[in-house]
Amino acid sequence: MLAYADLSELSAEDTERTPFEPMARGQDVGEDLLLGVYDHVLSYHAATTMEIATALGVPSAAVTRAMRELLRLKLVRHCKEQDTFLASDPEAAETELVLPLESAIHEKRRELVAIHHQLERFSKSFKRHQRTQRTSRLVATLESQREISLRLTDALRQSTGEILTMWPVCSYETQILKDTLRLSYEAVRRGVRLRTLYPHSARCHPSFRATLQQNLDSGAEVRTSDEVQHFIIIVDQETAFLPTDSAEGGTSAVTVVYEPAIVKVLRGIYRNTWQPACVFDGSTSNGTSLNNVRNAILKMLACGLKDDVIARRVGISSRTLRRHIAAIMEELGAESRFQAGAAAASAGLIGTLGGG
Repeated sequence: MLAYADLSELSAEDTERTPFEPMARGQDVGEDLLLGVYDHVLSYHAATTMEIATALGVPSAAVTRAMRELLRLKLVRHCKEQDTFLASDPEAAETELVLPLESAIHEKRRELVAIHHQLERFSKSFKRHQRTQRTSRLVATLESQREISLRLTDALRQSTGEILTMWPVCSYETQILKDTLRLSYEAVRRGVRLRTLYPHSARCHPSFRATLQQNLDSGAEVRTSDEVQHFIIIVDQETAFLPTDSAEGGTSAVTVVYEPAIVKVLRGIYRNTWQPACVFDGSTSNGTSLNNVRNAILKMLACGLKDDVIARRVGISSRTLRRHIAAIMEELGAESRFQAGAAAASAGLIGTLGGG
C-alpha cells in the first residue's frame, strides 16, 4: 500500500531527496498556476512534477514551487515511494489548518479571562482611590478638557438612579454635550432615568431639534422651557457639573460639585424648572414652538433685558429676534419693546400670546 505524506510529515532525508524546498521571498506562486496544478492532480489521481510541468507547459521549477504551496495548504499528499502527489479534499484541508488556530485562540482567550480576573480587584481599588482623590475637594474648577471628560465619564458610568441635564441652544456642538449624550444613552440602557431640558427655541433649531428627537428615541424624558440659560448636569444625588464663568452655554471651564447639600439644592432648582416645562413628544407643531419662543421673549422684554442678552438666552440670532419683536409689537399695538413686554404682562397675556 502506497504511503502519502503532507509537508509536515516529510523527514529531513525526504526533504533532501525531493526538490520541494521552501520558497524564497519574491517567489510567490500565482493563483492560476496553483489551481492548474491542483486540477491536474485531481484529474489524474496521482502525478509527478515533470508530468504536470509537461501537461501545463510550464517550467518544472514553477510546478515545484506550486506543489510546495499546495502541500502547505494541505491540498495534496506526497507519495514517497513513487514521488507522486494525490489531491486532498479542500474542506478536510481547511479543518486541518483551522483546528490548531482555533485551539490557540481558545487558549489565548483563557489567558485573557485569567488576566482580567487577576487584575479586576486591583482595578477596582485603583478607581476607588482615584475617585476619592477627585472628590476630596467638594467643589473643583476644571480647565483641562481631559480632566473634565474623565470626571464626567466616571460620574455618568457610575450612575444608578437619575441623570438630569439642561442645555441652552448655544451649547450645540460642544464637546461636553456630545460626551454627555453618549454616556447618558449608555446609562439609559442600564435602566437609569434620564431627564433633559432645552429652551423652547430648540424645537425650531434645524440641528438641535434632531438632538431632541434623538434624546426621545433613546428613552429620555424631554421638555422645553424659557428658563434654560446655561447647561447643568446632575448625576444621582452625588455630583453636579456647571459652567464656571458667566457665559451662557458652552464654556471652556467647568465647576464640578460633590457636596451633597449643594447637589440637593441644584436638584430642587432643576425640579422647579422641570415641572412647568412643556413636554416634547416629537409631534409639536411649529406654531406651538413659535408661540413658546415669543412668550420667552415677552418675559425678558418685560424685565428690560437688552436684545443681545435675549437673543443669546433664547438661542436665536439678533435678526431673528428683531423679527419676533416686530411681530409682537404689531400684535399688541405697542410702540416700544419695553411697552410690549409690560403690556403683555399686565394683561396676563404672557403664556397665551398667539395661542388663540
